[in-house]
Amino acid sequence: MITLIGRNNVGKSTLFNILVNKKLSLVNNYAGFTSDYIYDYIKINNITTMVVDTGGIYNTNHTNSLEYKITQQSISLLKCTTIILFVVDGTVEITNDDIYIAKIIKSLKKEVIIVVNKIDISSNILVNKFYSLGVSSILCKISAINKNIESLLSILVLIVNRYKNKLTLCLENNNSINKIKIFIFGQPNVGKSTLANKLLNKYRILVSNIPGTTRNNITSSTVYNNQNYEITDSIGINKNNFSKDKKYLNIHNITNTVLSKIKYTNIVLHVICLIDKRISHYDLSLIRLIVKKNTPIIIVINKCDIYGNLNEIKFNVINQLSCLKFIKIIFVSALYDQKFNSLFKLINRINKLNNLKFKTKYINSILNNAVKKYPPTYKNRLIKLKYAYISNYNPIVINIHGTNVLYLNKSYKKYLKNFFQRTLNILGISIYIKIINKNR
Repeated sequence: MITLIGRNNVGKSTLFNILVNKKLSLVNNYAGFTSDYIYDYIKINNITTMVVDTGGIYNTNHTNSLEYKITQQSISLLKCTTIILFVVDGTVEITNDDIYIAKIIKSLKKEVIIVVNKIDISSNILVNKFYSLGVSSILCKISAINKNIESLLSILVLIVNRYKNKLTLCLENNNSINKIKIFIFGQPNVGKSTLANKLLNKYRILVSNIPGTTRNNITSSTVYNNQNYEITDSIGINKNNFSKDKKYLNIHNITNTVLSKIKYTNIVLHVICLIDKRISHYDLSLIRLIVKKNTPIIIVINKCDIYGNLNEIKFNVINQLSCLKFIKIIFVSALYDQKFNSLFKLINRINKLNNLKFKTKYINSILNNAVKKYPPTYKNRLIKLKYAYISNYNPIVINIHGTNVLYLNKSYKKYLKNFFQRTLNILGISIYIKIINKNR
């Protein structure tokens, strides 16, 4: 494992994205933007290894602060790493934080490369001062605009050949076979990270009372009852999204970053905290947005321990979502609930149901039952619905052919949609009805 370490705002995330050739780690000019570690896999000299981007190291003893939690998580990763890329800022003098990090690295006795960043590699700026940190005899100059990366990779090739057996080890099982991919979504400070940690059954994601603590989409794997899951905790989004604060990206970038991941997931857990015991208008708009993405969704009403009368809460929420009856709702307290067996069961059930394939004969029998129950008419004349079939999955689109179907009103089309939805028992996503007129 190769781990990037350094104080905040030295360019670790930019270097990480260059190495993995992806924009996985969000980059921001605000110092300390990266909080939780993220990782990906790269090939060096035909050897696959994990590369980890960590949060900045802070020389602080305030154990309740977010900076202390970020520091402790980053330090813990160094214990199981093989190669450390110690990233420093070549445009400034050595800082106290650099010296603090060097002391930590020295005690670990790992292979270290000092990566001097943010400099013009063709200039005569002296960088040998970083040898005085005493952690490595290897020093590599790079710039923030992707220059001299080849020199760093050449050094990595030489070291990787010596440690190829250790580098094959990784933090988590990367086997994606039969994984159910879960995407945890919602506004900031609603308990997404706490819920993710509960589902993972470990403290993987940093948790604090500060809105916006999670600043990257963090993905981890777990196994529960012999089923593999891939759980992603996403950046919290809201209509303001701290865009006036330089600590955070603007709402457009955050929304696009989060929503772009939804299409690659199996189920979205939309975590909500109620306002006056009701779902906010903004959360309702987010629910509709996910429904349009045609990804199965479960509404997770969190922090139920603080709302009081749970029956009143359930009545209000169910009433607000009455037009989206296909969506399942679960009420939890991610902080205090110890068992999430019912949530895993619901996830498995929805995933199984939404992967079923239906025969045309069965679809036609549902249509016939719907028509028998409420025959469609127009000016006392019968509208004939002849046959139906599924023309598309993900999302499910049902084509219904008939005569005089142009006279079908909206309420009957809605009735057909609800009838199919209820009978097929498709949960979490809406189905679509396409009426086709066969008149000549």
